[in-house]
Amino acid sequence: MRARLLARLRGVRRTDAPVDELESAADDLGWRCVVLDSSELETKEAFLELCAESFALPEWFGMNWDAFEECLGDLDLGGVDGVAVIWSGWAELAEAAPQEFAIALDIFASAVRGWHRDGVDGGVLLVGEGPDVEVDELG
Repeated sequence: MRARLLARLRGVRRTDAPVDELESAADDLGWRCVVLDSSELETKEAFLELCAESFALPEWFGMNWDAFEECLGDLDLGGVDGVAVIWSGWAELAEAAPQEFAIALDIFASAVRGWHRDGVDGGVLLVGEGPDVEVDELG
């Protein structure tokens, strides 16, 4: 059931679904799944370090927003049909650094549009409760 729901993922969405179920759904679809848990992070620098590790970004990654956007746009998707970025703990960054969080969302949204142009489905899921952000629910 979750796989069918996840298959409709486009852009950045919110969900209350458990992370492990979303990971299983992505696996069922044959999608690449990247899990970000930023529940202990409150700074841009810490978030970018998490992303560098989670996405296996190249060594030249400059730990800034421009480089992050470039890396996501050039992400090696290895011939997968889809990508699910599952971001739990996003509320901590959204509350501690709202401007930085907004930039991260914009970069993710832009990357997802690029992936879709390249024929790759998927998107980013903000998992769990958090402040009001202009993001639709998955479903």
